[in-house]
Amino acid sequence: MNNIMNELLRKKIKIAYIIPQLSGGGAERMVIDLATHLPASLYSVFVLILKDKVAPGWEEELIQANIQVVKFHKKIKLDIFCIWRLTRWLKRNRPDILHTHLFGGDFYGRLAGHWAGVPHIVGTEHNINWAEGRLKRWLKRLTAPWAEKIIAVSLTVLDYMKRYEGVVSSQAMVIYNGVPLEKFAPSYFITEASWPRDIKKIAIGGLGRLEYQKNWPCLIRAATKLPNNVIINIAGVGQEMKNLQQLIYSLSLEKQVKLVGWQTSAKFLSQLDIFVLPSWWEGLPIALLEAGAIGLPVIVADIPSNREIIRDTTLGLWFDPNSSEELAEKLKLLINEPTIAWEMATNLHKMVETQFSLDLMRQRYQEVYGSLLNN
Repeated sequence: MNNIMNELLRKKIKIAYIIPQLSGGGAERMVIDLATHLPASLYSVFVLILKDKVAPGWEEELIQANIQVVKFHKKIKLDIFCIWRLTRWLKRNRPDILHTHLFGGDFYGRLAGHWAGVPHIVGTEHNINWAEGRLKRWLKRLTAPWAEKIIAVSLTVLDYMKRYEGVVSSQAMVIYNGVPLEKFAPSYFITEASWPRDIKKIAIGGLGRLEYQKNWPCLIRAATKLPNNVIINIAGVGQEMKNLQQLIYSLSLEKQVKLVGWQTSAKFLSQLDIFVLPSWWEGLPIALLEAGAIGLPVIVADIPSNREIIRDTTLGLWFDPNSSEELAEKLKLLINEPTIAWEMATNLHKMVETQFSLDLMRQRYQEVYGSLLNN
């Protein structure tokens, strides 16, 4: 470790993160948080974006942290010119480490990084990616040997990438996602005295992309079985927006359920009384960690990755993602038992603080970077 520190004092480590876009998902949020919290005295950081799609304020957040954002204007699925531009950039700028994220970042990054002779390539696998299909899994398997380390965000993802993506045990490890606790406390933190904010209007919400994976219809249908004083807000954008809006209209829930579009997570979560995550699958959901950080009681789909956070009923409740009826019953339980809800929220907040902080995640990634450079 002393050798690494001496090298760091001599020159900054140049690290490039590559990701398909910064469109508002949890993986993109993790990249921004990690990039902006690496010590500027030790690291020179670049964020490479294949597409031009960027969520409001996220590019500015990177620029304010003196991080250079480079866009490669990818236009089609297999954009040879984009790979060529990326390879040329890597040859010219010569990063010490290329850190790839999501399928596009992994595939394009490993190809270009290998051709450009980048000394160290590392990846983070954020999801179990059931929707990717055989071709994408085969391409990941094909390029996996070019990455020295592939980091899973959960044990669930670790098992998946070993089974389906050709990752071998010597490459693989787990680093749990972390959240910047300072963004969620103290100004946004929910206290016992303030929960629920208004018994006449209980605010339930979910946060995430409007995509099939997130299973928002389950939460919308649950609204038909809840009291009239319950409102449901779903924050996010995505391909399923029109279908979800049609479902809301078909169930006559326009006054009770709202799709509120893109929202900053801290502000949106601070307006809720209960957080719901109904996803069919997840890697390790950052939105759930953020809800825990801000002090919300949570109800989550009973899937393996959620069980790595909500380990027992002292931390939150589970439900079958196929059953809007079970979700509605769990919601009514928390609404009718505020003491139970608050105890769960308090326990989850303490666990997120100690086990899922951004500082802890950053420290572990720095250890990985140091071990690569020291080999």
